[in-house]
Formats: sequence, structure tokens, C-alpha cells
Amino acid sequence: MQCLTETEILKLTSQIPKLVGTEIITFRKMRNLSQTELAELVGKDRQYIYKIEKGKVTPNISTLAIIASALKISLSDLFQNIKI
Repeated sequence: MQCLTETEILKLTSQIPKLVGTEIITFRKMRNLSQTELAELVGKDRQYIYKIEKGKVTPNISTLAIIASALKISLSDLFQNIKI
């Protein structure tokens, strides 16, 4: 079994949050929601949603599930277009 290199791990940890954020933006806009409205739906503040969408923070899987639920999508929908 081949291990990931440190470079590969760093690449994934920097790219994945940005890709997830981009998907959240896409689905949020499809639902005609502002960042503030999404934040209210999930019990977070708008700045936190902004940071997630920009890939500045990496939310845990529970937070992503709550966001997906608020956007009326599944977790698999959220990750469907993310290729690693």
C-alpha cells in the first residue's frame, strides 16, 4: 500500500476546503439565499459562512451535514463534483 506524500496531503488540505466552499456557494445561490439567510438557517453567523465558502475554515462533517440539509441537498450532492 502506497502512502500519500506530505506534499499530496498539504495539497488536499488546502484545495478541498476551497472546493467545498465553491459548491456551497453554488447551491446557496441556486436556492436564492444570502450568506446571512443560510447562516440563520444553520445557527451560525454570516462571517463563518463566508469563511467556509472562501475555504478559510474547514467545517466538521456535522456542520457540512447541517448546511447540506439547509440547502435541501444530500452530503453526496455537496461532494459530487469534487474530484481529488
